[in-house]
Amino acid sequence: TLGMHSWKAVVSTQSTGEERERTNTPHRSLLTFSIISSCFSSKDKQKMFKKDKDKGKDDDKGKDSKDKGKDKGSEKAEPSPQKATTTAAPNTASPVSPSTSTPPQNAQPVESPEDKAKREEKVRKEEEAKRREVEEKKKRAEEEARKKAEDEKEELQKQKKAAEEEAKKQEVARQHQEQLKKQQEQEEASRKAAEQAAKEEQGSEEAEIQSLESVKADPSDGPVRENYDLFPQDVYSAYDKIQSFARDLNTQIPVPEIVVVGPRSSGKSSIIEAILGRPFNVVGLGGATKRPLFIQLINNPEAAEPRATLKRDPQMKEFSTDREVPLAELPEAVAGRNTKVSEDPVFLTIEHKNCLNMTIIDTPGLILSASTNESQMIENVVLNLIRPIHRLILAVEPSKEWTQMEMLSFVKRTDQELSRTTFVYTKFHSQLQDFSSTRAVNRFLSGTLPDVKTFFSTLPSSRVRARFRESDKYQEKLWQAYRRDMVLLEQLQYDKRYARTLGIHALRKYLLNLVWRSYQECIPRVLKHLRARRTITEQSLKEVESQLQSLDSSKLRAIASGYAVGFLQVIEQLLEGTSEGNPTVNGQTLEEEKSQQGDADWVDLYNRAIRFDPEDWGIPYWNCKVYGGQQFERLLHEFKAVSDHTEISEVTVDDVATAAGINRLNNIPNYAWAASDLAAQKSQDALVPLIEQLCERAVYIVKRLTDIVEKVMDGRRKKWLPASSPATSMQSAPSQSNANGGEVSPY
Repeated sequence: TLGMHSWKAVVSTQSTGEERERTNTPHRSLLTFSIISSCFSSKDKQKMFKKDKDKGKDDDKGKDSKDKGKDKGSEKAEPSPQKATTTAAPNTASPVSPSTSTPPQNAQPVESPEDKAKREEKVRKEEEAKRREVEEKKKRAEEEARKKAEDEKEELQKQKKAAEEEAKKQEVARQHQEQLKKQQEQEEASRKAAEQAAKEEQGSEEAEIQSLESVKADPSDGPVRENYDLFPQDVYSAYDKIQSFARDLNTQIPVPEIVVVGPRSSGKSSIIEAILGRPFNVVGLGGATKRPLFIQLINNPEAAEPRATLKRDPQMKEFSTDREVPLAELPEAVAGRNTKVSEDPVFLTIEHKNCLNMTIIDTPGLILSASTNESQMIENVVLNLIRPIHRLILAVEPSKEWTQMEMLSFVKRTDQELSRTTFVYTKFHSQLQDFSSTRAVNRFLSGTLPDVKTFFSTLPSSRVRARFRESDKYQEKLWQAYRRDMVLLEQLQYDKRYARTLGIHALRKYLLNLVWRSYQECIPRVLKHLRARRTITEQSLKEVESQLQSLDSSKLRAIASGYAVGFLQVIEQLLEGTSEGNPTVNGQTLEEEKSQQGDADWVDLYNRAIRFDPEDWGIPYWNCKVYGGQQFERLLHEFKAVSDHTEISEVTVDDVATAAGINRLNNIPNYAWAASDLAAQKSQDALVPLIEQLCERAVYIVKRLTDIVEKVMDGRRKKWLPASSPATSMQSAPSQSNANGGEVSPY
């Protein structure tokens, strides 16, 4: 009971701690402490003193954390009444009881469990806040360290990359310098090689010329010119007549076509020039032909000298028209169109009085030993050119061992039986120099295929051909090259059976005979048409003679009158409207009318073309074939539409002032008169050109009616008298009569 009262006194003392501090009554505290101490055992006292001591330490730590929390904005904890009591206790002197020991001066009363829990929660929160703060600082430090490390790594990478780029630039510069140096060395070597080659070529050219000129002509050979004048002039005149007859009879005579194929640098250019007999040098420019070249030879009796014309090239805008080219400028003109590999051909026509109509097709050089895109494209182009069965194939290849020949297998891809193929082996002189015995040369000449035409030829080099451009000198060099081969063959005592296969002249004669034979095969057909035409003409002549004998002046007058009346009646019907004239055949659409009339577009006052869509402007029957009156009505609608869309020229102030004039009565300008005068003048300026064009178109429409009327009347006559001949119809025409008893023409 005393202990409980004492505890209540302590609590009362703690609740009035502030008042006790003001009065400063230490004897109450001592009395209270003595009473409490007597109620607890020594062991309890030790526990209580230990708790008070720990609490004092916690209070000291709390004060330190409060001082630090001021900077961080944390809440300040207020001191509890127990703390106020503990702070005042040391100032009071406690009397020592004779029965108990004196307690420590800093001893404090025991706190309640709620206060302890609050205090521990507060401490835990403070520690948690400190821990989070430490962790955040640690994270920030780690993040800063990581960023710094990444920046340093990135900087190192940039430096490394810059160093690598600099090294690459230096390496590229070094390689460029080496390439420049190597290129300069190559250019220097090429220049020296070119100079050396030029010297060697010049020497070889002079040696070749001397070798050719050293050959003596055989008196039995005759003049060199005779080798190219195979046909007399009468043959070409007769050929021209055959062509004219074929055109008159609407008979088509096919033109022979020869396709020249072969590997690059095989001599196709030389072969074509030798066949033509002139060094045109139109193929093989720059090393190889890249586009097919169609050389069309045309017989023209008026062309005493060869006349070359390059046709328009749709692939190149700068060559959009035909252009006649002098022979001296022909190589450069063809080279300008021969820039890249293409299947689109270049067309060249050569007109001369001493030539037959034929076409020689030169092809790009084959690259049989390679398998590139370009070589495959060239092969496809050549195969497409030699595939038509009406074309002759001239396979050109340098002379070499038969096991190394390549053109035979290539040609068999389209001509299995070799029925239209002729083989030509060039550079035969080089091959002859390798033979040392009669047996060797005869074995080589006998290596040709049986029943397949084969020729061996040697032609002057390109430099020699360029030096001798005149036709006579060029043909002389061709003959000398042939004679040089023949001299070697005679020295080797070759088999004379192969003489017909030697030389370019034998090849040329063979090809021209093939061309002439093809025309001879067409002559019977032309003659058949001529005989039929002659028979018809003689029969018509006899009928006309019989008509003349049976007719007198009155009958002729009646027939002529009837024909005129019928003619006018048909014209009237065509103008009023009838389909008897077969509009599908004789009619014209608006576009056909303008194109056939020529330059039929409407033009305005300033000669500018007026273009329009007839459907948008409402032109009736613009896409229908009409004639006569309906065609004239369509023209009037077209004129009306053009007139409606035509604007008169602008009226200027000068025009108004000039047209107004002065009224003589009151000196006031008459603007009504000026307006009418200007309207009349401007309308006349705008419409007169259109009216003139309307008249021209109308005249054209009326003129067309004559041909249509003749066809209609001829059709009527055939219907009336289907079984009678013209003579009978004309003789029986006067006997026909109308209802009035008058004579009527069958027309």
